[in-house]
Amino acid sequence: MPAPGCTVLSILPINSLMDYLRQNITRPVRLTDEGGYSLIELVVVLIIIGILATVAMRSLTAVNNTVRAEDTKSELQNIAYAIAGNPELTSGGARTDYGYVGDIGALPPDLDALVSNPGGYATWRGPYLRDAFSSTAGDTYYKVDAWGGSYTYSGGITIASNGGGTPLTRRIANSTDDLLRNSAALVVTDVDNTPPGTSYQDSVRLVLHYPDGGGGLTTRTTGLRPDGSAEFDSIPIGVHTLDMIYLPTADTLRRRIAISPGKDYYAHLQLHEDLWSGGGGGSGPSPISEPLFPSSPGSSSSLWDYPGSGGNWTATSETTADGDVSYVRGNGNPWRLDTYSAGNHSAGTGAIDSVRIVITCRAVGSSEQVRTAVVIGGSVYYGTAISITNYSYAEYSTAYSTNPATGSAWTWSAVDNMEIGVSIRRTARCTQVRAEVYYAN
Repeated sequence: MPAPGCTVLSILPINSLMDYLRQNITRPVRLTDEGGYSLIELVVVLIIIGILATVAMRSLTAVNNTVRAEDTKSELQNIAYAIAGNPELTSGGARTDYGYVGDIGALPPDLDALVSNPGGYATWRGPYLRDAFSSTAGDTYYKVDAWGGSYTYSGGITIASNGGGTPLTRRIANSTDDLLRNSAALVVTDVDNTPPGTSYQDSVRLVLHYPDGGGGLTTRTTGLRPDGSAEFDSIPIGVHTLDMIYLPTADTLRRRIAISPGKDYYAHLQLHEDLWSGGGGGSGPSPISEPLFPSSPGSSSSLWDYPGSGGNWTATSETTADGDVSYVRGNGNPWRLDTYSAGNHSAGTGAIDSVRIVITCRAVGSSEQVRTAVVIGGSVYYGTAISITNYSYAEYSTAYSTNPATGSAWTWSAVDNMEIGVSIRRTARCTQVRAEVYYAN
């Protein structure tokens, strides 16, 4: 209710408003005929109408800005989801959407990369932003806010709008590391939860496949500790493929692992047989491995070595990888190859289960690739080319359950006469090359 003595004005038809004014405003001078309106009355009415219009316009402007701000916040959210995925999209309780980063392994260079493939990337699965009302390839709806201003984004973890005069910012993640450098901890046991122990830790290899940041896939390989544990680091978010390979029988267990922003992944993997009962033994095969390292130059030597004395083979022959103390590296775009004689085996006996060629490499620049190499009977057999982006050394490998030259089982004679090596494209470095020969005792 109005306070005592106050008059309430409401928006009335103009005649009612004029009647009200005539009753409440003193009219010392009448400039019109009886029954008309005075000039003062008209001026007052116009002033009141102007005030009401101004108030209405300000209210409408405030409402309009609020609506635009909310629309822009919604658009910023959609862009963030397009870049790093929507955590609310799940299947069977597991997150399924990781956006552009989950498919490519890197942040987009600009917003255009969310709608059109930025470089013919094989792993690009966009468009990651869609507008049901857009119909042409030239649409730019996703790059402007509700005021018509351009969003600010340059490949980082923030998107901003300044179209309304007050900055609106959406962070995609707490840090770049949360999107691109996560870790996975794994534990492998046999069917009754027995770890491999020192005798059998070399019988399993874990191979992780994930986007390399340049439109392809990279592959990283690691072995087990005696307690069955292993780790991968520097993994981008996304749903990636993990292979667990039991080398003596080339049995592979494949599973998908979901790496979420800023969260360490953990999984317990079990083999399907009782292989390691009692901490070493059991009813399954008993794999033993003999490592072989470069012992002299091979038939190919086109890589550059550091520190540059003693021949390339000496830079990769240490039994424990020494990082940048000694290494070989590529030079320029062409693939370059080094192979080395690994000498004769000294301990292995019995049937050979498999031979694995292992290289320990790291990236120096961008778009770098490495691959294993083995020479048998004068012919070179390469492993799959791997695009590497890690600037710390990691192992990459190729396992052969049969002799690639014959397609038949390995013989100790073939092992003794083979050369092992590494092939590098661009400037990546390799600090160690070795072969692991697995055989049954």
